[in-house]
Amino acid sequence: MRACLVGPEGTPYSDALFFFDVHLPPTYPQIPPQVRFWSFGENLNPNLYENGKVCLSLLGTWSGRESETWSAERSNLLQVLVSILGLVLNTEPYYNEPGFERERDTPQGALRSQRYNESVALSSYHLMLRVLRAPPTDFAKIVQRHFADRCGTQLLLSFFFVFFCFLKKI
Repeated sequence: MRACLVGPEGTPYSDALFFFDVHLPPTYPQIPPQVRFWSFGENLNPNLYENGKVCLSLLGTWSGRESETWSAERSNLLQVLVSILGLVLNTEPYYNEPGFERERDTPQGALRSQRYNESVALSSYHLMLRVLRAPPTDFAKIVQRHFADRCGTQLLLSFFFVFFCFLKKI
């Protein structure tokens, strides 16, 4: 199956569409689903690889505490998708990189996180353009409607702000 998530408001992923292919193995739910991310060639997050890998302890692709790993008794596909929205597509994805959490609440960490967010927002806009040009099979109408509904000033202002920040660094 294919899942489409909308980037949460207030994050560098805001309004972008994120597609994931989900395969439920024959032994599901004893083992977690296999999830692949449609990166469209963009590097958007330490947990979402350009090759499509989704790095999440719930999926068994990253280590984690027992409460964070897949359990046939308590885990489900909705939990996976909500985890991607809340833990991966968050307001400060810089800190998702292993070891970077120790920089939180430091001036250096704040600056690096801000710069990372600017880069991620620009990559999210690239992703939006790629999705608009070549939406996944059977999602063309959903993609068109999504962006038509959001073509107001907020999305455009966000785009120009990120573009200005990018040019300022050059």
